[in-house]
Amino acid sequence: MSYDTQPRHPRGATDILATIAADAGIRDDFSPHFLRHCFGTTLVRDGHDLVLVAELMGHARFETTRTYALPTAADRQRAIDSLPTDR
Repeated sequence: MSYDTQPRHPRGATDILATIAADAGIRDDFSPHFLRHCFGTTLVRDGHDLVLVAELMGHARFETTRTYALPTAADRQRAIDSLPTDR
């Protein structure tokens, strides 16, 4: 809703964020989806329970939230590096 209580088109949020991003000189792909993805990923990486993250993100299916918990290449490398080695 806007200040005049009239519904706004979803594209309005994208346009506002694009303007803010351009003014701030940040990435071209900055969007509501990018913010949402950062929100979910940050919560998961900070160790919050996936069920809680799913609830906060409004996901009806747990599998949707699970995508935020998939390991990165850096996660895999950390796991390998943590293995004991011969001395």
